[in-house]
Amino acid sequence: MLARMKVPKEFWPEAVNRSCHILNICPTHVVKDVTPEEAWSGKKPEVSYFRTFGCLAYAHNSDNLRTKLDNKSTKCVMLGVNKESKAYRLYNPETQKIIISRDVVFNEASGWNWNDKLRKEASVYLEETETEKIVEEGEDELVEPRFN
Repeated sequence: MLARMKVPKEFWPEAVNRSCHILNICPTHVVKDVTPEEAWSGKKPEVSYFRTFGCLAYAHNSDNLRTKLDNKSTKCVMLGVNKESKAYRLYNPETQKIIISRDVVFNEASGWNWNDKLRKEASVYLEETETEKIVEEGEDELVEPRFN
């Protein structure tokens, strides 16, 4: 799950929770013709809410929390389903916080570009350091930072 969507290894607990949730809904050899959840609860489990782990998710920002020019949604990464409510667990890489939301639109064909975010942070850091060195050394020409 982590490797397919290129999600960082720090999210392994979320992947394990998601895997356990999926396994409880899948049929097994021990209980014939029913899933473990169906054997326990007596109800056939619903799977229409399943989404791809690590896919892009756009969580709706409620009207009372935004102004006219703010975005109507926040771009996040889907981690799983919330156990306490019928909502999704989403990770916002911009704020580095987990969000619980019911109003979500998914793009299951693509995931968050984790490398691009790290590269942007590194390039900003390199640009600032290169500029500071140039000012301190008193050189006249600008030197472009090189990326390896």
